[in-house]
Amino acid sequence: MISPLQFLRQRQEILVLVLMLESIHFALWVGFGSPLSRSLMLIHFGLFIIWQPVWRGDEKLAWYNGILFILLTLLFVTWMKLWLLFGWIIMLTGVCGGRVAVNRRERSIYMLVLLFLVSELVIACTTKLFGIEVPTGITSLYGILLPALPLVMLFFPARRRDTGIASVDIVHAAMTALLVGLLIIGSLLNMYRSGTDYMTALTQTLIVIGIFLFAISWLLSPRLGFSGLSQLWMQSILNIGTPFEKWLMEIDDLFERESTADEFIEAAVLELVSLPWLTGAKWKTATSEGEVGKMSAHSTEISTDEITITLYGYSAISGALYLHCKLLVQLIHNFYEAKLRERKLTQQTHLQAIHETGARVTHDIKNLLQSLHAITNVITSDSDHGHVTPTQQMLKRQLPNLTQRLQLALDKLQTPASSEENLVYLKDWWQDLRKRTGLPNVRFQSDISGDPLVPADLFDSVVDNLLENLREKAQLATDLEIIISMATDGRNIRLTICDDGSKIPDDKARHLLQEPVKSDSGLGIGLYQAARQAEALGYVLVLSNNQDGKVCFELSGSNA
Repeated sequence: MISPLQFLRQRQEILVLVLMLESIHFALWVGFGSPLSRSLMLIHFGLFIIWQPVWRGDEKLAWYNGILFILLTLLFVTWMKLWLLFGWIIMLTGVCGGRVAVNRRERSIYMLVLLFLVSELVIACTTKLFGIEVPTGITSLYGILLPALPLVMLFFPARRRDTGIASVDIVHAAMTALLVGLLIIGSLLNMYRSGTDYMTALTQTLIVIGIFLFAISWLLSPRLGFSGLSQLWMQSILNIGTPFEKWLMEIDDLFERESTADEFIEAAVLELVSLPWLTGAKWKTATSEGEVGKMSAHSTEISTDEITITLYGYSAISGALYLHCKLLVQLIHNFYEAKLRERKLTQQTHLQAIHETGARVTHDIKNLLQSLHAITNVITSDSDHGHVTPTQQMLKRQLPNLTQRLQLALDKLQTPASSEENLVYLKDWWQDLRKRTGLPNVRFQSDISGDPLVPADLFDSVVDNLLENLREKAQLATDLEIIISMATDGRNIRLTICDDGSKIPDDKARHLLQEPVKSDSGLGIGLYQAARQAEALGYVLVLSNNQDGKVCFELSGSNA
């Protein structure tokens, strides 16, 4: 249960608006032109300065603007006349009618504000200005119910305070003021021409204007096939101003919220389709594609360096409307490029951290290598004296190979530029792989013709990384079956490692081998390095199959 003070603090902007409306009502109601009425108008102008949607609250105004407003306010209050108040309320009606509402709550609030201001004009200002008599019951109802109307706005749900610019669309503001003026003039002309009372003439004029607005809305609706009028209307308001500004703020928010460029482009195109003249859109980038909305018969393709977006509208998108859509697509492209650069910078930072860590690990590997040399010498010496067990026999066979590989790794860490590629015959490498693979449920398949030389470091790196990932995977699926296949015709070589487990999630598979991928099991950074190593040696490492029951990685290339 919140206190009344908290209740009002949450609705600070609405409270200022309510007090502004109440002050102008009572200035007109309690003896217009009296000292009390003038004081209420001063309060009204002060509240208007706080509420006004033209300048930001933290914006510093020029001194001459402040002096000019004060002078105009004093002149208005000193020579306060009904026709001045009449013009001020029409202008205020236009400002409120042109206020850009971004959600249903704001639209409901400003509909009530318009109802209040129009009622003040047609019931109080017009009747007093032209000396028109209205029934006493209507006057009493106006005096009691109209002040209660703004109070209803205080009970609308509170929302987070909007720190952006409260925008006003000048086209809508002018149209609203003109329609209100047309309503009042039409009512007066109808009353004098037909000799009816004012309230009857007002009702008739309201009906006629309502029918007129309904007809205009019907003709401008793009869903009814009248594309010509809607096209003219859209072209006339291409300088959308504040709705475009709101849309741009939404795109900026998407840029901050989405983590990858592909996720951003999908969300940005979805936001683009929310514009009223579009029914759907398709997009295509180097790494993703998709579509949202409804594909209509009217399409326009807009391409940039990185993306291609096809827009679908209710009617043909041409002329100035096409230029506007091109501007929107270009903005999306700029944000998309920024997201790509952000991702690339993150990768470079990640890789830089890995290289710095490698420099620290080099010393540890050197110490481990010295220990392995000592262990290898002891086991070899015992074997030479005839004390050989099966375990010693396996260690005697594996430790020299492990020591040699560790020595090669250390050499590359110390002098990466000068180290030479370790080439071995494929059959020898294949036999060694079959002996040292320690995973259960592994089947080997081969179709080897000839015996080409292959880069052992590359093949070992790919196999070791994939088998390490499969060890992690086998902990979750104990019956995991693994097939390692080797095929060559003496020139072209293809190494394939498949398992029958669950597929790699699509969001990871999309970036796998292209960049480091975060994972609890470490999946991604080793394979990324292996893919870059393969690319440097003229080989290609790809995820050739990714579906439940069959996940395959393939290393292929030529020994040329």
